[in-house]
Amino acid sequence: MYSSPDFNFDPRFENPKELAALSRRGFLGRFLGGALAGSALLSLGTKPAHGAEAMNDMGAAAAPDDEKFWKLVTKQFLIRPDIAYMNTGTRGPSPRSVHMAQIDALNRINNDYVSFRRDFYTEEFADAFYAKFANYVGCNPNELALANNTTDGMITGTFGPVLEPGDEILYTNHDHGAGTNPVLNRAHRDKLNVGIIDLSDPKLHPPDSPDELLKAFEAAITPKTKLLSFCHTNYTDGLFMPVKEICEMARSRGVITLVDGAQPPGMVKLDMHDLGCDMYAGPSHKWMLASMQSGFFYVKEDMFDRIEPVISTTPYAGKDMYGNDLSTNERFLERMASAGKYTRRGSSSYPKWVSVNAALDFHNHLTPEGIEARIRYLATKLANGLRNIDGVEVFASEDPRLHAGLVPFRIKGVPTRDLNTKLWEDYNIYIRSVTHMAVNWDANRASMHIMVTAAEVDKILGAVAEISKSVNG
Repeated sequence: MYSSPDFNFDPRFENPKELAALSRRGFLGRFLGGALAGSALLSLGTKPAHGAEAMNDMGAAAAPDDEKFWKLVTKQFLIRPDIAYMNTGTRGPSPRSVHMAQIDALNRINNDYVSFRRDFYTEEFADAFYAKFANYVGCNPNELALANNTTDGMITGTFGPVLEPGDEILYTNHDHGAGTNPVLNRAHRDKLNVGIIDLSDPKLHPPDSPDELLKAFEAAITPKTKLLSFCHTNYTDGLFMPVKEICEMARSRGVITLVDGAQPPGMVKLDMHDLGCDMYAGPSHKWMLASMQSGFFYVKEDMFDRIEPVISTTPYAGKDMYGNDLSTNERFLERMASAGKYTRRGSSSYPKWVSVNAALDFHNHLTPEGIEARIRYLATKLANGLRNIDGVEVFASEDPRLHAGLVPFRIKGVPTRDLNTKLWEDYNIYIRSVTHMAVNWDANRASMHIMVTAAEVDKILGAVAEISKSVNG
């Protein structure tokens, strides 16, 4: 196994030869071209894209099924060439430009921290980064806080709202534990009620329309409901919730909304203002393809006075450690008018934010719309192919409003974890399964991101067909 202090990778999936070939100077000269100054463009021979699709080297729109173009994109990743990596829903391997931007930043810090902070990671860089990140998710820079992951935001979003004993928090039984456990913990501590929106009915996997989901949410809200916490996309079945409609309904009833966005950032184009949620927590290490332990927490500006900081050292009580009144301190007032107060907690890892900055450049170069179109193309190809295999049940909706990049399925007679193992050991295909027997859910899940080729989709379809035939005849 390749080992170097410069690299941190998983040898099962990432190519050690590629990593060994990436000398710091050679890589930066060939691929980044000054990425640490903010460009992080790809060596694709492409022009910067505008509009709904990425552009190829001829200046024409690269369609989602343009395999020649997207093959060039897959070459930007460090994944071993014999591996079909289909688990971005858990972790998204970084492309070269993002990986090396982080490594170079770490080297710079350890070589000359003073120059790094004086000449590169300056206040101007941070402001530009915030603006770029906020634009990417569709909000104002002052509504965006940096976070270690989705869980950070879910904790603050659950414990931050001012609630009284007897108030109710709602969540669904297809939510992730990182969202539900904070609810249960706060309910226990503060004597709150908890309500569960039941999404276990097989008719909801998938539902016929978004209206069925909206009705389930609406029916669960009571006069005591004060906070509604739910997933933008269920990690179990890949189902997209009608977030905008749910949030409009909740706001009309005086209910605060907290959205667990663990999957959509980097998968689909986001617009916090259009979604209309009060709070949204998301990661950068999955579909955004940036460093581990990086993410964001969005709070709608008109909610600042209703959400208290939780994981924060901000003196939001209005006095410093010496008892001095901060009400006329401009810096303090500026911070209190920003979502950054929710996650201000001292030292952080600058290299991981450099990686997020480079990841934003990577996505913006291809355009969020172009990446989403490619993801949807691959997911549709996989889901339709699986539907044509005897003995396979597919849970992905054919309605684009309800589905994007996660494809859940099951082979009759094959335990889901056994299928994961067989696909990995016999076919070098990496997927995962999600099992929650309390709600009768047990399915395999494949993630379709831009590091996946159409040929690899055909590969998993062939493997599933062989395995299903061996079991079901």
